Amino acid sequence: MATLEVFQDMIARPEDILLRAVKGLEGGCVASGSTCGVLTGGVLGIAQLHEEAIAGDGFAVGREVLEQASDYMMWFKKTFGTTRCRERTGVDFYRAGGQVRYLIPGDVMARCFWHIGKAANRLHSYRSRGTAPAVADVTAEPLHCAREVLSRVRERTGVGDLLLERLSFVFDGGVALSGGVCGALAGAVMALNLVFGGNVRRTGYAVTIRDFLVGHVNLLLRTPLGQTESFGEGKAVVGAFAATAGAVECESILGRKFENWGDFQKHRQSSDLCGVLIEEAADLASAVIERQKQISCSI
Repeated sequence: MATLEVFQDMIARPEDILLRAVKGLEGGCVASGSTCGVLTGGVLGIAQLHEEAIAGDGFAVGREVLEQASDYMMWFKKTFGTTRCRERTGVDFYRAGGQVRYLIPGDVMARCFWHIGKAANRLHSYRSRGTAPAVADVTAEPLHCAREVLSRVRERTGVGDLLLERLSFVFDGGVALSGGVCGALAGAVMALNLVFGGNVRRTGYAVTIRDFLVGHVNLLLRTPLGQTESFGEGKAVVGAFAATAGAVECESILGRKFENWGDFQKHRQSSDLCGVLIEEAADLASAVIERQKQISCSI
């Protein structure tokens, strides 16, 4: 989230709805240790750079944008050694000792902020690259995991955002084809955060600290503390999805990575498993949102 916010400020294109959506991706997707939030927020920032081109002809430019996002992922891995939060920090946020280590003596948190700064500067370099007209190397309409989940949740619950849906194809293949956190799961978590994420730019310091503490405590509890929020609800969704899929990373679920846009699309067009997991992710997110709507109506 912080990476996307810094980057949006650098390019003077604030989009509060995108910040709201990525809040639950912190710590490697609801602090599960998967793909670092510096990366999930960053690839969405790259897509935002090309928002107008994507809206005009997403089929043609999507491949090139995905290649830029993949380049960003590879740069991060080469620079910092890994794309996964738990491997990079050595912190398990689902254990009290891990959370203490993240905060004290402060070196881990400081390193995360340093990485955010370097990543935002790297993202800024993509601003001058633009996108050239491209011909997609697939003959059928492209399929996108996170986008399909977000679309289904919107259709079922009324909660959604078309801008987020258009840009979310960068999560294909486990975040820009890297084999990281499954795009379907990322879509489910982002859908939840459209409800629970809050308005990041307009939230005061005291409320931010309170939400941070409550969210991290909820990672340790079976029954979430206080009112419903991103981490408390998201942890249950991640757990349920992992129980069905066997893992949260695309590479682990499918036993493979994708070479390029065409390779991914060829797989998606014929994969029954991906269809099952997209439906599962949409079901999980929709159930939480509908429950929250009922709670809100009863108050």
